[in-house]
Amino acid sequence: MGLAFEWTVKLGDILTMGGALMVAAAFLYNRGGKEAGDQMSLSALAEEFKEMKSELKTFSETLQKIAVQETKIELLMKWYDELRHGTGFIQERRANIDGEYKR
Repeated sequence: MGLAFEWTVKLGDILTMGGALMVAAAFLYNRGGKEAGDQMSLSALAEEFKEMKSELKTFSETLQKIAVQETKIELLMKWYDELRHGTGFIQERRANIDGEYKR
């Protein structure tokens, strides 16, 4: 006599199998889903940091340009004041101006 397989399925068997599948799916989702979500969050943060680094670099370059312009403006104002008061690179006596550098 051979082995006979019984093909009848009971409702309790189906519910047990469905419950086991749902528990396994929930376990895998929580494990993989959380790690995948964390990985996506870390990737997003890394991208934000790259953008912030780029913006700070641009801001730093702009501040350096402003500092150079301020220095140039200060020098121009100093030269303007010197020329306005008659002190500067005048080599000989002209009218009422006494030059800083005389011959």
